[in-house]
Order: sequence, then C-alpha cells, then structure tokens
Amino acid sequence: MQQQFKKYLSIFFLFLLLFPLAEKSIHGLEHQKDIHCTAIEKHFHEQEHSCSICDFTLLDSNNFSTTDFVFILTAQSFSFHPFSQCVTIPYAYSNLPSRAPPLS
Repeated sequence: MQQQFKKYLSIFFLFLLLFPLAEKSIHGLEHQKDIHCTAIEKHFHEQEHSCSICDFTLLDSNNFSTTDFVFILTAQSFSFHPFSQCVTIPYAYSNLPSRAPPLS
C-alpha cells in the first residue's frame, strides 16, 4: 500500500514538473502556421491574432488578497577573535595518535 502510494505520488509530481514544458511545446505547435511580420517600418495589420491561451485574462481580480507583505530582515553580528598560536587540546583527546594509520 505504501509503495503504491509513493508510485502515484511520484507520477503526480512528475506531471507537475513536465506540464509547463508540454504546454509550451503544444502552444508553439498551435502557432506554427501563423504569419510573422518581419517589416521594420511602422504599418498596420488587418488580420487579428486569436488564441485562447494568449488572450487569457483574469476576469475577477478581487479574488487576490491585497495584503501588504512585510519583509523582516535580520542581521547577525559575529565577533571573531584573533588567531592565537597556543592551541589547547582537551584531556580526552591527548592520548590519540597525531595522524591516521598508514595505508597499505
């Protein structure tokens, strides 16, 4: 049961990951036969472009909250002590060898 749930969950996340790439490719294929203007000077085109994806707009913008976000930036101060040549080794580590064993 747990293994099957993980399999379905991984397929779902893979779909979420690959959906934008697939949607962009399909949308590009939809516009493959469109005529693209290469003129440099100003001019007017009689033909209109109609695409449900390109023309998508949100009709009701009241769904979004108008909450003002407050960003709290924290700063941490660090105090560094000057390097000293005197190093004290705790008593527990004093009996250990100073290097690793030799490799054969």
